[in-house]
Amino acid sequence: MTDLEQRVDAFGRPVVPPPEPPQPPQALQTARWLWVGAVLVGVVQAFVQLLDRQRLIGELRQLQPEMTQTDLDAAANSGIMFTFMFKALTLMVYLLLCKRMLEGRNWGRITLTVFGGFGVFNAVITVLTVSLVGPALIKQLTGMTVSGVDVVFAVLVAAVEVAAIVFMYRPEANRFFRESRGFRPQPPRHVW
Repeated sequence: MTDLEQRVDAFGRPVVPPPEPPQPPQALQTARWLWVGAVLVGVVQAFVQLLDRQRLIGELRQLQPEMTQTDLDAAANSGIMFTFMFKALTLMVYLLLCKRMLEGRNWGRITLTVFGGFGVFNAVITVLTVSLVGPALIKQLTGMTVSGVDVVFAVLVAAVEVAAIVFMYRPEANRFFRESRGFRPQPPRHVW
């Protein structure tokens, strides 16, 4: 078939190919990898925190002094498994939202923005609380230890999330979402 020929259906009518969807710009591709990176940094943070099993058991013992060592070990194991399952679920949700964003669904971008906003807010609260109140008073009030490593990870995740949000709202990304707004792929049209 040459370029001059047009495809026709069984009745000789021209077949109109569906329009091509707009392609996501590089800014959105970068934003996707930043979101995945933010979640993976959170996984590394959880891994680093959970490596200190003695601290975890000590915190559990302080919260529940009547627990036996077997109960403390079981609670620590359950907490570790729950943390990693939660991080895996979080990663899947972010991947789904990024996929929708790259398909031109603005709701995916908005949802990621809200999640990122909560993450940045959490980091700001963590930094302010640790700097104003101090880790000793936090431990005394809550029984939980907040270390410098926790603060560094919170700030790092917040910085990556802010970068992802900035990339999602660059002019080329906004143009992509405007172009995608009316686009819904249609199968070739045949009139019976």
